[in-house]
Amino acid sequence: MVLSLALSGAFRGGAPPSATEPPTLVIALDAGHGGVDPGAVAGDVLEKDVTAAITTRLAALLEDLSRFEIVLTRPADLTISNRDRIAVAEDSGAILYLSVHANASDQASAHGIEVWVDKSRALDDDSYLLAQHVLETLTASTEGRDRGIRSGDLYLRHADMPAVSVEVGFLTHPHERERLLDPVYQDAVARGILAGVVAYLEPSESPVADEGS
Repeated sequence: MVLSLALSGAFRGGAPPSATEPPTLVIALDAGHGGVDPGAVAGDVLEKDVTAAITTRLAALLEDLSRFEIVLTRPADLTISNRDRIAVAEDSGAILYLSVHANASDQASAHGIEVWVDKSRALDDDSYLLAQHVLETLTASTEGRDRGIRSGDLYLRHADMPAVSVEVGFLTHPHERERLLDPVYQDAVARGILAGVVAYLEPSESPVADEGS
């Protein structure tokens, strides 16, 4: 797994890829929160731990496809500013930025999946297309409630590539919290996001959310 900012030869002007081998695509994955910032807290469950587990699994699945190079903006339990996360992605030459989060609400009944795009993005921005693909495949993979694509004032506005934030469920919903702590369900979440990323980047590819390990 790529944990540094080193780029492949395809992005550094090295030997050009062969006609039959497409260039490696760099994808930036962000595990929300970390270090002194736990994110949402529900009992002894910390959002930063849930996002790290899902993001690590997603990175492994993407790398298994061999045509992607993965850059993790938070490769460990570190305190990293949002601007620095974007800088890691941009310095790596990433073609998209995907941040994984878990939601929380004062209402314990709130549940489901959301994908967020910064409100500064035009409706025809590719961030919305990426969000649509990820939301469709993630809800299909997990059978989670579709809470839609949302927009707000987010740090993602600083990214110079398509960027989304995926809220994979509510830690404050007892059943959803239990599912998000289950490695089997975390794998389903990762596979759902994976299928959305692949559908966005390679529309002709078959869905991959239900493939085995």
